[in-house]
Amino acid sequence: MQLADLLARGGHDVTMVVEKFEALDGRSGRGPRSCIDVGQARCETKAGTVHRIARRFREERFDVVFVCAGLPARYLEEALGLSPDDTAVVLAVVSDRAFPCDPVVRSSASWNVAVAISSRLVQSLQDRLPAKAVRLAATGVALPSEGGLAELVPLTMPLRLLFVGRLLGRKNVLMLPRILAACLRRGLPSTLTVCGYGPDREPLERACHEEGVAHLVKFPVLPRQVELYLAFRRHHVLLLTSSYGEGLGLVLLEGHGNGCVPVASRLVGVTDFAVEDGVTGMLAEAGNPESFAERIAATSDPDRWQRLSDAAAARTRRLFSLDEMERDYAHLIREIGQGACPLPLPRSELPRPRFRPGSYLPPALSPVAKLYSRLRGPRPGTANPDPE
Repeated sequence: MQLADLLARGGHDVTMVVEKFEALDGRSGRGPRSCIDVGQARCETKAGTVHRIARRFREERFDVVFVCAGLPARYLEEALGLSPDDTAVVLAVVSDRAFPCDPVVRSSASWNVAVAISSRLVQSLQDRLPAKAVRLAATGVALPSEGGLAELVPLTMPLRLLFVGRLLGRKNVLMLPRILAACLRRGLPSTLTVCGYGPDREPLERACHEEGVAHLVKFPVLPRQVELYLAFRRHHVLLLTSSYGEGLGLVLLEGHGNGCVPVASRLVGVTDFAVEDGVTGMLAEAGNPESFAERIAATSDPDRWQRLSDAAAARTRRLFSLDEMERDYAHLIREIGQGACPLPLPRSELPRPRFRPGSYLPPALSPVAKLYSRLRGPRPGTANPDPE
């Protein structure tokens, strides 16, 4: 949404392509002029959805189509291969996990250039697709005003720790109570605020009780960005405990920008790209609560904490502002307009998408097709996947 608004502000005619219109409610500024719904209709087949999207793209004849590979709309991969030859397709890759990266590799013949949000992702894509153009583009976050930063709470005891994000396995949130307990064992008075939802919420609450720190942990609801930013400024340390699967966490950059000092897992090409260890925050050994507690303790001197906080806010303004993101994408658009990153083979000469027979059935009939397949049993010459 921010990128759409920035491009519109730069004079481009922007259309949002969304799977659900309600996703835009209350989130759009003055940017997008129109929207295209690529969601599958109730009685529409998969093949029909693909061809409807491709037909709309051919009608609109966009100069450039940006696709977020991290949250792909269903069937967009196939539809892009049917786009006009003179439309440049740019894939924005926000994670090195399989679900965004595998479709990027599969559809490499149909897109012109990929933009990645961290050096690690650039290298990963270049390793997998050495013949394709991959660029590093700034990830921009909204920054607080100078007046907002003046609300930053100075470091006092107890130290206020904050976690913001999904509560699920790869985020290592069950380590949070152990980090807090390790801080207390070091004689460092601390509290913890956890803002997020996910399947590990109840296990996390149980872990807090098991570690004897439940009375020091809060789980507030922060529905809006303004409340989240205020929480950053009212806490001293932002914890990022992930062990893998991070492209470049927006929460990390937002916390940085609001002067909340990050203590994050050391993820090569990710957190060490966002955080200058010992300068704008601290990096700890992934999965090691004692390492986190040690790095948190290193921030507990008020003068050092203030230097880290000031440097974090300044670096975010310099490298991760919305203005930086706008400049990078505007430069890429100019390059494309000058003929950069052409496809070796026009899309019209690529193989057409191939669909399984079930793709020609509307969603309502999918259970019937699956039941028929089970009743029919395995085809001759194939193994029975479930011998019982």
